Amino acid sequence: MNQKSNHPFEFLNQLQELGDVRKWLGPDFLKNMPMPNFQGIPFLQDESAAAPFPPIDLYNRSSELVAVIALPGLKSQGDVALTVRPRLLRVRGQLSSYFAGAHDHVLSSELFRGAFDREIDLPERVNPDGVKAVYRSGLLIVYMAKDLTRETPGNTVAIEFSPEEG
Repeated sequence: MNQKSNHPFEFLNQLQELGDVRKWLGPDFLKNMPMPNFQGIPFLQDESAAAPFPPIDLYNRSSELVAVIALPGLKSQGDVALTVRPRLLRVRGQLSSYFAGAHDHVLSSELFRGAFDREIDLPERVNPDGVKAVYRSGLLIVYMAKDLTRETPGNTVAIEFSPEEG
């Protein structure tokens, strides 16, 4: 450790070598402490902050895949776009403030707002034409019919041998 460091919390950077300090201190230990911003110290960052948004549950049924996507606060079809390819589901859009008015003072803010774009690789092929999506109670539910046609291994090509000229 640099003994001449002027930064009072430089010693915390050295703790990275000791492993996951968050497990020892608990996830909320530094949350409400009146200290400098610890955003630059990787081991103190909240893992949930890096979680992809929106959260998605994916279900495998006999003839379809079902994605349940948590998107609270959508107001219209223009807030979200959904794209389905044979092996890919993509959801993107924009979430605005859920409640706060122009003169409200926000005391705590944990809900996501802003632009989002997430792609999910699908475990099975689906038919992009056989997709139905419904939004209710803050959940976007996407029903994707499985592509039950078997992929052909390709055509066997006969090779013609011509007589050698010599």
